[in-house]
Amino acid sequence: MPSQRRRIPSDNDPSPSERRELVRRREWEKEEEDAEETHSRAPLVFRLLAWSSLVVIFFAVGYGATSLAFKWLDRNAYQKGTARTPVNLVNTPEETRNLLSRASGSRDNARNSAVSADLTAQESATYITVTISIPDGASFKTRQIRCAGALKEDTIKQTLAAYMDAMKESQILSAGVHDLNIFQSGEWLYLNMSGDFLESIKTLGAEKSRLMVTGLVKTMSDNFLPINKVKFYIEGKEVRDKKPIDLTSPWGFNVKS
Repeated sequence: MPSQRRRIPSDNDPSPSERRELVRRREWEKEEEDAEETHSRAPLVFRLLAWSSLVVIFFAVGYGATSLAFKWLDRNAYQKGTARTPVNLVNTPEETRNLLSRASGSRDNARNSAVSADLTAQESATYITVTISIPDGASFKTRQIRCAGALKEDTIKQTLAAYMDAMKESQILSAGVHDLNIFQSGEWLYLNMSGDFLESIKTLGAEKSRLMVTGLVKTMSDNFLPINKVKFYIEGKEVRDKKPIDLTSPWGFNVKS
């Protein structure tokens, strides 16, 4: 039936005869129904909110139903004895702390073992034992020391320092004696000494100075092959004075001073 809704006439409305023709052709009723549908439809925003709410409701219902289903399956599995128990499952905070403590202890023990092994390897690789020859009357006595250093030049420098310390203990060298730098080339060892070294030699006299220098050369030759000659410099300069012993030439066991 045509719509009974009253409408306010407007200038665009058809005349009565035109309206009757439209009704006869069933065009006027369709127009009225379309108008009613347009006026009765909710706005787009509300329709979107409604559909979103419906999706959320369906999701919540599905999630809840799935969760209940899994709980029911787990409960039945434990009752029937077919459930698998996890190996590392902890149920209380105390069990968690104990598990972490045991794991930490294992890591610490492994780390300490690795560090100890590393230190042992480093010590065996970087420490060597050398023998110094210390003047004792007209002969020499020996003393063993440990030197640290992977480079040969470092070991020579430590050995020289140990020898001079022994000479200072015997009051053969003054406390201010020290090496400035050293250099090795083949069988030659070049020692650049401080000025106190030459002053100590002059104070000692020929015999004690000869024994002191011979003990130094013997120490270097016995421990650091192929060294067999030592050339002395004082403050970076060659020694010109030959008294009380000759330091202008290199010292070795085949060289007479």
